[in-house]
Amino acid sequence: MSFTRKTLKILALIYFVLGIVSLVIAGVGIASGNLDSTYGPNAMLAAVVLVAKGVVDLAAGVAGIKGANKPSQVDGAFKLGIVAAIATIAQAVLTLPAFGGDVINYGAFVIVVYDLFFVQQAHEVKAENKDRL
Repeated sequence: MSFTRKTLKILALIYFVLGIVSLVIAGVGIASGNLDSTYGPNAMLAAVVLVAKGVVDLAAGVAGIKGANKPSQVDGAFKLGIVAAIATIAQAVLTLPAFGGDVINYGAFVIVVYDLFFVQQAHEVKAENKDRL
C-alpha cells in the first residue's frame, strides 16, 4: 500500500470518528434542547445541518477506507469530501450569529482545510491508480 493510500485511510478513519461525534452532538443537543439556546431561531436548521454533516462524514469515511483499499472505488470518497466541505461551510455560516465569530469559526476553518486535504488525497489515489493502468 502506497503512502498516499495509507494517508487516505488514516484521514478516512478520522472522518468516521468526526461523523460519530457530529451525530452524538446533534442527538444530545436535540434531546436536551441546548440547540434552542445556542442557535436561537436557527435551532432546527442547525440540527438538520449537524445530522447531515455527521452522515456525510460517516459516508466519506467508509468511502475513503474502500478507496484506500481498492483505488478504483476512490471516486466516491472524492465526491463525498467535497460535499463534506460544503456542509462544514454551511455549519460555520449557521454558527456565526450564535458564537459571535469566535472559537467555532476557527474550528470550522480547520475542518474545511481537513475536508479539502481529504479531497486532495482522494484525487492523488485516483491519479496513482490511473498511472498503474
